[in-house]
Amino acid sequence: MTFLNLIFLGGISAASIPLIIHLLHRNRFKVVKWAAMHLLEPLQRTQRRRIRLEQLLLLLVRCLIPTVLALLMARPVLTGMRSLMGAAKTSVVILLDNSYSMDVGTANRTAFIQGRDAAGRLIRALPRGSEVAVVLMGGQPTPLLDEPTFNTDRAERQLAKLQTGFGAAAVPAALEMAAGLLGKMREAHRELVVISDFQKISWADTEGADRARAAELLKKLPVPPTVTFLHISHEDQNNVSVQSLDLSRFVLGVGQKFQVRAHLKNHGDTAFPNLRVYFRVDNQERGVTQLALGPQETAQALFTHTFETPGSHVIAVEADAPDALKLDNSLLAAVPVWDRLPVLLVNGKTGRAPLEGETDFLEIALRPYSSANATLADLITTTVIEPERLHQNALKDQRVVVLANVRELYDAQLQLLEKFVRNGGGLLIFPGDRIKTAFYNTKFFNDGQGLFPARLLSLEGGLNDQDPHTSILAQRYEHPALQVFNNPRQGDLAAATVRLWYKFAEKSAAQPTASDPFVLARLGTGDPFLMEKKFGDGTVMASSVPCSAEWSNLPMRPFYLPLMQQLVTYLATKFDPPRNVDVGRPLVAVLPASLGGKTLEMTDPTGARHKLTVRSETGRALVTFSETHRPGLYLLEMPAGTNPIHFVVNTSRAESDLRQLTADQIRTAAKPFDAAVVGSWDEYQKLEQRRRYGREIWRPLLWVLLGLVVTELLLQQRIGRTR
Repeated sequence: MTFLNLIFLGGISAASIPLIIHLLHRNRFKVVKWAAMHLLEPLQRTQRRRIRLEQLLLLLVRCLIPTVLALLMARPVLTGMRSLMGAAKTSVVILLDNSYSMDVGTANRTAFIQGRDAAGRLIRALPRGSEVAVVLMGGQPTPLLDEPTFNTDRAERQLAKLQTGFGAAAVPAALEMAAGLLGKMREAHRELVVISDFQKISWADTEGADRARAAELLKKLPVPPTVTFLHISHEDQNNVSVQSLDLSRFVLGVGQKFQVRAHLKNHGDTAFPNLRVYFRVDNQERGVTQLALGPQETAQALFTHTFETPGSHVIAVEADAPDALKLDNSLLAAVPVWDRLPVLLVNGKTGRAPLEGETDFLEIALRPYSSANATLADLITTTVIEPERLHQNALKDQRVVVLANVRELYDAQLQLLEKFVRNGGGLLIFPGDRIKTAFYNTKFFNDGQGLFPARLLSLEGGLNDQDPHTSILAQRYEHPALQVFNNPRQGDLAAATVRLWYKFAEKSAAQPTASDPFVLARLGTGDPFLMEKKFGDGTVMASSVPCSAEWSNLPMRPFYLPLMQQLVTYLATKFDPPRNVDVGRPLVAVLPASLGGKTLEMTDPTGARHKLTVRSETGRALVTFSETHRPGLYLLEMPAGTNPIHFVVNTSRAESDLRQLTADQIRTAAKPFDAAVVGSWDEYQKLEQRRRYGREIWRPLLWVLLGLVVTELLLQQRIGRTR
């Protein structure tokens, strides 16, 4: 036991005052003998023992009252062996929630600032020589420093620089990282402190098993840590977020009109009857609309824009809502705008008259304005060659290659085409009456390792009227290239008649992988109409029907033009890695081969600049940036005279729902860790005081004191009545 106010122990000496008074009063009695005294002696002997016992008990109670009062004022603490740990060095891991929901609050007092301050005070309060590590939970768990450090001043300085705005809190992964760090630490006393707003979405029951697994890892450590959950509470749960942006085109060209559809959601219980939504392009306001958004409702805002210059652009949609969280009120998207999309058409069958060639209808569909001598410009530019001219120079600068009724390819041509697709190019294959089935099923398919997605089994249907014919199966399309046809105004794919088609051999896989071919659309017979296969970084699509009018009336249908453009532009987008990625995913840019070995700079959302080396890889130049833990805009600076490239890193908008766990739910989440739950730094400090130095017992002593006072009063009344 120890005492926090040792000086008050001197008050124990006041216990002698009742004893001194008793002794002084005892000497005042005078003995007087009288004749009948002998008659009372038997009664006197009986009462004397009782009176003496009562008086001694009263004296004891009166002595205990000042003694207990002195102990109470000295604030005794029960410690046992803990007194040895009071100033002992400690290894501490702090899990700090820096997800964007922690930005709730005023500018100078957000939940994150409160949590960061609590972490800083915890570090300052550690005994000298202690070891500390801080893990940031937002997005992907990230340690503040490369390794745990004994330099607590350095850890505190780095902590003060932190900002919020990262992705959703990855709780199980952060706990597992903490277990790994604690396993490497050195001190005998170890602690884990989790500082979070305990948002429901981040601490969902669906991740309960993962958290329990992390709790077992902590308990199995050679020195299990004590665990504390520090809840940073914020009351305001009203919030509006821009959930997502939908663009009407895969590929945007100069002068092409496109639409941006923004999806908004009100996560709170406050209505926003006049919510203004702004549309910005390259930081310039290009549109504004107003809508009503009731409690827990969703709404859409539609904007239209036309880019006049090619290159990399950034669009943003922002909701002007007076809500608790501002970070999710806007959403960005990087949009590459092309001046042309080069496509190589390999014509396997030339025609003597117009529209008799294998690629004649396809070329018109891909370049409708040029074919009609219109003033508008086409985004897609086509080059038509015969199969014999398919060589390295023909593939230069092309983004998509179309093989239309090509009989077969030489080995050198096949290798060039495989390299082209493997490096990100797109390949679209149409059959016809001239293809050599043996080549397609052997070298082109190559037992599933080649470019062609499936073996050809047989020709089905017939060109005569009495032969069985089919059509494209009407269905709801999930593939991005075909989703546009879910809108009837874009045309009805089922309106076409297919007289002759190839039957593909479909491979059934119990557990399909990303490289396995899959069916995009089917014919009415159930046979595949379109199949897709990933090949390296590129994509291959194969049709069971030619692109000409010999086997079907597809080219005569209104949907033929948008269908061909959708397929080609979809394949073209696979040439370049995405410009909009999730938190933690790398940013990759495909650059001209001449930039191989050069050094470029990437600017992250905080303004920090990172030097990157462009590497040459299989005939192209690539640059990769992996430090994408913070959402926002990233800018890749290009050599002089070349426009920069924009990237946007987004995080899940699930954290826009600001509801937190209740106190009971937090205690339930803490139970697998045997963790204590506190709601403020002061509560944590008191908890740590008890853990290190023991528990104060002034409350029990106060009750003892009150009991003694009551006992003294009752004894005094009893003795007075007997007299």
